[in-house]
Amino acid sequence: RLFLPKLAWFTFWGWQLVILLAAITLPLGYTTGKEYAELEWPIDLLIAVVWVAYAVVFFGTVGTRKIRHIYVANWFFGAFIIAVALLHIVNSAEIPVSFWKSYSAYAGVQDAMVQWWYGHNAVGFFLTAGFLGIMYYY
Repeated sequence: RLFLPKLAWFTFWGWQLVILLAAITLPLGYTTGKEYAELEWPIDLLIAVVWVAYAVVFFGTVGTRKIRHIYVANWFFGAFIIAVALLHIVNSAEIPVSFWKSYSAYAGVQDAMVQWWYGHNAVGFFLTAGFLGIMYYY
């Protein structure tokens, strides 16, 4: 059984809302201009809230399990959840100017370094660790 099923539903519908908002705002040009991190600050905040809800459901489910054994896959999923949260929060630090416009909290070389630290590791953790977890499970 999932830990806090209503929070799991919030996580599901929250992701649907993120996808819908991205599909609306990106073609209209409401972007930060950062590759792989184009969404503006209200959507970034929603992503962070939904991701924390996902972490609570995942770690709560693992913590309240009835079976003592934990699949190796769960270590990969746990690492992927924590790493992606850290990456998203650091890279999405922005100074809002209006509801649909913000500027990065970093400037110049620091912004470029943080952006590609995020870009490289987001692929590394979001895709690789998640897929490795699936591979270990099956």
